Amino acid sequence: MIDRLNILLAEDDQQIARLVQFKLDREGFNVVIAEDGKEAIDYLLARKWALIILDVMMPVHDGWYVLKKLRQFTEIHIPVLMLTAKSYHSKDIANAAELGASQFLRKPFDPNELAAQVKRIVGV
Repeated sequence: MIDRLNILLAEDDQQIARLVQFKLDREGFNVVIAEDGKEAIDYLLARKWALIILDVMMPVHDGWYVLKKLRQFTEIHIPVLMLTAKSYHSKDIANAAELGASQFLRKPFDPNELAAQVKRIVGV
């Protein structure tokens, strides 16, 4: 059984990471931060995640690479929310859907909107 409260956040911008962690902690979630794609991959198997929030543009490995590895590593479907600072196009959305991402959220974002999307995705 997945602990519905554990969220892995892969985000290299420390200000955004702390904002997301603060907001989601206040909503009752346990947020673990990975500062780059390699660290995110290292955390993937470390515990059971209710949700993974992935920045698209990160050092070492980008969010697309991490998402591909996630789907290779685990038989369980873990929902993924992709964060991006750049405009995304229909091919990005199609690629995300093909790789199993649940949702896109463009930066900058409203922390309340993020929290609402997280709750919707994990079903709380």
